[in-house]
Amino acid sequence: MKQLLVGAGGAAPREAGRPIFVSGVEKGMYLSRLEMRDFRNYRQMGLSLPAGVVVLHGPNGAGKTNLLEAVAVAATGDSPRAGITGELVRGGCEYGFVRGDFVGAERNARIEMGLARTGQRRIKIAGVVRRRADLIGLAPVVLFWVEDIETVRGEPSGRRRLLDRELSAVRRPYYEHLSRYRRALEQRNRLLKSIREGRASAAALDPWDRGAARHGARVMLERSEFIASLAPEAERSHETLTAGKRRLCVEYRPSVAMPTGQSDGSDGKETAARVEEIAGNLTKVLTEQRSGDIRYGTTACGPHRDDVALTLDGQPIRVFGSQGEQRSCALAIRLGLAAVVRKLTGQAPLLLLDDVLSELDERHRRGVFAGCASEQVIVTCCDYEDIPVEVREAGAVLGIHEGSVV
Repeated sequence: MKQLLVGAGGAAPREAGRPIFVSGVEKGMYLSRLEMRDFRNYRQMGLSLPAGVVVLHGPNGAGKTNLLEAVAVAATGDSPRAGITGELVRGGCEYGFVRGDFVGAERNARIEMGLARTGQRRIKIAGVVRRRADLIGLAPVVLFWVEDIETVRGEPSGRRRLLDRELSAVRRPYYEHLSRYRRALEQRNRLLKSIREGRASAAALDPWDRGAARHGARVMLERSEFIASLAPEAERSHETLTAGKRRLCVEYRPSVAMPTGQSDGSDGKETAARVEEIAGNLTKVLTEQRSGDIRYGTTACGPHRDDVALTLDGQPIRVFGSQGEQRSCALAIRLGLAAVVRKLTGQAPLLLLDDVLSELDERHRRGVFAGCASEQVIVTCCDYEDIPVEVREAGAVLGIHEGSVV
């Protein structure tokens, strides 16, 4: 018997087990239990979940997205929506709490997240206080939510955030180099303003240029290799979603010249040589543009100016793609990301799909589930009828209303 068990917040149906409708299911980690206290609009909630497809349906504002956000926070330590940690704490409360119990073929993980309105957070793994970096790769999660369409049609900063968030969740070296690059960039920009105001000399930029180039080169190389892996997976997912109507192409567009060709990272000497070449190019550009940077008080070139080009049959999606095409591309990229994460971590990630079906026709809705290959898929919708019949019959279905499961 397949069961859904709910703590405070309501009772869920119990129904006989049936085959789970997920195409190409692979062993990976899934969420067996989620607990929340004073998180967003949830006062208290305890929810046990099965593997396979879990459908959460309810009206707008009921708390469906908040529940998926809680899963992402438990798995990664960060929210894709909140600018600061304090936003996650329920109104009128000083503290919030999220706990996720993740079950995998090779290991289990209990992750607890204490959240304070002041912006502080406390992470525990198996009851032991840990750092944010210790979560990397522990419980892989890929989240699609409605704002992802802005990543496709919006400014480059959104696509950079997507790259940084996904890579930082599975690659600790990337997380560390990105953090160090950002610190060097912040110090450099601060110094640029001081030089412009006559309170420092231009020579003081040299050590910060070297630091930015060293760590920035690592960031750019990892981004390049990640996109090289993502591109064919996203194209394949897009073909499944749309029956191959148009070809999706994903390309990395660095702001500084990169070495030609790709490396699989297995040759340490080759990787070191590529990093050195990129760092040299970045140092040269920072030196050449120094006077302009001083004039404007900001660094005009570097990984913080990179972009990812998205095209359909060679045309930019953000300019020529319809809203439906942009949505399909955003979803294809997320499904492609799941495939890449699976390769990097050795396990299929938990897929969180927030309101992906409302603007898709029946064929595209079926394509969404045909493209999923995970131990667990949690999908939200406003209209229960949006879920294909075979998914409804095979999966677990929960209603969400005003922060409760009904």
